[in-house]
Amino acid sequence: MKKQSTKRVIASLCTVSVATALTAACSSSEPSKPAATGGGSQPSASASAAPATISLIQPDGGRVWKDDNPATKEIEKKANVKLNVTMLPNNDFNSKFNVLAASGDIPDMSRLGSFDYQKYVDQGLFLDLTKLIDQYAPNLKKNLKPELWELTKHKGKQFVIPYENGAGKEVPAVRKDWLDALNMKMPTNLDEFEQMLKAFTFNDPDKNGKNDTYGMGNANSFAEAFMPIFGAYGIAPGMFASSVPMNSYLKDNKIVPVAVSPEYKDALAYIKKLWDAKVIDPEIFTIKADQAQQKIAQGKIGYFNAWWSVAPQTLTQQLKMKEIVPNVKWEPISPGIKGPAGKSGMLSFGNVGATIAISAKTKNPEAVLRFLDYMSTDEGWELNHYGIKGTHYTSITEARTPEGQKAFDEKWLDPLSQIVSRVDIQNKINAATKDPIQIENNKYTDAAASYNLISDIFYGIPATDEQNTLGPDVAKYEVEMFLKFVTGAEPLSNWDSYVETWKKKGGKSLLDSKIKKYNELKSSNVSAGL
Repeated sequence: MKKQSTKRVIASLCTVSVATALTAACSSSEPSKPAATGGGSQPSASASAAPATISLIQPDGGRVWKDDNPATKEIEKKANVKLNVTMLPNNDFNSKFNVLAASGDIPDMSRLGSFDYQKYVDQGLFLDLTKLIDQYAPNLKKNLKPELWELTKHKGKQFVIPYENGAGKEVPAVRKDWLDALNMKMPTNLDEFEQMLKAFTFNDPDKNGKNDTYGMGNANSFAEAFMPIFGAYGIAPGMFASSVPMNSYLKDNKIVPVAVSPEYKDALAYIKKLWDAKVIDPEIFTIKADQAQQKIAQGKIGYFNAWWSVAPQTLTQQLKMKEIVPNVKWEPISPGIKGPAGKSGMLSFGNVGATIAISAKTKNPEAVLRFLDYMSTDEGWELNHYGIKGTHYTSITEARTPEGQKAFDEKWLDPLSQIVSRVDIQNKINAATKDPIQIENNKYTDAAASYNLISDIFYGIPATDEQNTLGPDVAKYEVEMFLKFVTGAEPLSNWDSYVETWKKKGGKSLLDSKIKKYNELKSSNVSAGL
């Protein structure tokens, strides 16, 4: 049977998806034509050369593609390319990209999450960029840190272009106006945190005379709400963020999985105490993210932990919380909540946020790299993130023009902003900005970066067969037992039984496989701390 073409596979995805953007992208998915190139090794970007059509598939990142976007049109002109972009909803991207990968025929560029490329690279899908980066993408090479290139190598070769990530993403946020109303200070340790949650629940912090508030809620997933508590015990579980868990730490040359560690048990005991005190929203384990955010916006929750953008953007800008609760004032907890041993921290999301892979079948790798290289220049990055100067903005350190803000709010201004990173530029903007919206955002991004970030010892280590096959069941069991321990359905006195069952369900085999891979790649000799 012949392999399906990219056009046919993407077209089949269009049948499944009703998204207008995807349909538009599918209708124009024609095979790329090679661009004219000058002689020698340099790509031709001269005005006389016909623009090369290059295709891209990426998660939408909450953005939409607009065919007449003047910013992307200008990018095409500057890089001498014609873009053919397919944007898929974030939660559908991986499954639909799997269909493309199975066909063996993918678009010229694929934006993949962090280390997802490791699942496909040995299938021969991606172009070896080891020599091509130096030859055709000097700006990319210069503007990304050497450790990012090194971290994303596969068997000594460079198959992807890393996108630098801010490792700190989550921020615990508190109703500062409630603290002020109750004459309380920002909590600095677990005892003060518990007292705050009790006051927010039982002391009528909004002064409406009703018993209708809770100290703790969630804004996305329930697990996020408890992240600072785990951090106070020096750990950062990752099982709720993925179906293939194994967040672990190294101690005395032994690797200990967080989900069966003594610190995890201690954190569970503290969380159960909060649950028994009825200071946690009883819907925290069942409510959907959008409903949880609406509950916060209605002024019913005093603390949550979530992505840095929730308080300044989702609640304040999108859900118009200040119109509902005029006196609301959110503040990040800083520098963190300390536990019994003085520890505090948050989960590190790692410094590789995504990667760009180029198809081994691309007809014009020079044009693809020329496009990506232009996006890495100061000019290309600014155009890509802010639009047309004089129309959408006047200075990157000032507020957007009304037209630019409207385009940004409609989510079509910067659809390619997650392709190439320039953290150095963003840091300069953050430090010098006069935009009040950006200043408020900075308060949360700065807080997220300031926490002690707790990394998984296995960060960047490829998934093993055992992880792929056993991981989902182990993750399911971890979540199941977390809920039971916290709600009291299972007493913590059964902890040892939980650990033994965790091992038998595949946790031990999974751990051993990860340690074996870790030792191979790190040339080390660590063992399991179980």
